[in-house]
Amino acid sequence: MCNALGIITYNGLNVYVQGLQEYRPIAGFNFLGRYRLVDFPISNMTNSGIDEIQVFIKGNPRPMIEHIGDGRQYNINSKHGSLDLIPYYNEEGRGNPEFAPDVESYYNNINQIEDNTNDYVIIAPVNMIYTANYKDLLDQHIESGAEISILYQNVDDAKDKYINCDVLQMNRQKGVLKIEQNLGNYKTRALSLQTYILSKELFIQLVKEARKVSSMYWFKDIVNDHCVDMDIRAINYRGNVYCINDLRSYFESNLALLEESQMKQFSKDSWPIYTRTSDTAPAIYLKGGSASGSFIANGCQISGSVKNSIIGRGSVIGKGAKIENCVIMSDVVIGEDAVLKNVIIDKHSKVLKKKELIGNAEDPLYIGRRENV
Repeated sequence: MCNALGIITYNGLNVYVQGLQEYRPIAGFNFLGRYRLVDFPISNMTNSGIDEIQVFIKGNPRPMIEHIGDGRQYNINSKHGSLDLIPYYNEEGRGNPEFAPDVESYYNNINQIEDNTNDYVIIAPVNMIYTANYKDLLDQHIESGAEISILYQNVDDAKDKYINCDVLQMNRQKGVLKIEQNLGNYKTRALSLQTYILSKELFIQLVKEARKVSSMYWFKDIVNDHCVDMDIRAINYRGNVYCINDLRSYFESNLALLEESQMKQFSKDSWPIYTRTSDTAPAIYLKGGSASGSFIANGCQISGSVKNSIIGRGSVIGKGAKIENCVIMSDVVIGEDAVLKNVIIDKHSKVLKKKELIGNAEDPLYIGRRENV
């Protein structure tokens, strides 16, 4: 087992996915036709031997309650572990929930964190998709003697992507000198994966300190303050990372995983990605229906042509329809002879009257939940 409490946190400071965020918290975003974003950090933790996990969410908790349920699908032994869903709540009635930083949520749950018997805390965000063995990272953190370890990745496209995401300034020994925002001024940056490893005692101390310093402080802010007087080190992550901080990155991350080489990282028998299952019939291809380079979820009916797209559970693609480079969520109906390219369609929507919907890869067209087009 891994001697750490797993904390999965929201990041509302630099993340805004137009449209999707109006209906569900970031953790509840649909991904790759069958997953939610929260499935990835939970699976990383359970596969690493972490069996006590707290999922902090901000926004409507209903989608997450329905999806996570009792957590059995994540292979957590309820007799020895726990998976707790913690919506933002402030019993003192202070502040605006829409802008509440993560520190406020941690502080409101501080008694439960103090009572936890694990010695360490591992914090991971819901908007960074990657696979990592946290037990190995914890061992590396302990061996290094650092007070805080931060996971990062070197990227060479920071001028165009990861805008406003956290990046690290480091010395030659991988000591963190500063946490700052990526403003797109440099091509190469050390992208923070917003994953922190530290002792539970230090975590509690920093949360209490941050709350005293400012009601608008996020956890990364108090860590940044201590870069000058604490041993804070960076750990390089070399696998694929998908950062979701706007509609474009959400769209691109979904479609990127259609490539076989990318998908292999998330389809290993030794490192499964758990999710809530839906026991429905397999997808059916009716006369004239075809799909290439796509992910078609169970329960779909395909009568048209689907290329390089993701079709969510229970969706219907009408006869003669042409779907290309699209992300279509569950229970969507696409009418006959419709032509869609570079489009995101949210759940329970219907495209019946408007026969042509065309977006572009840099600015995909978004159709909201339950809309009729």
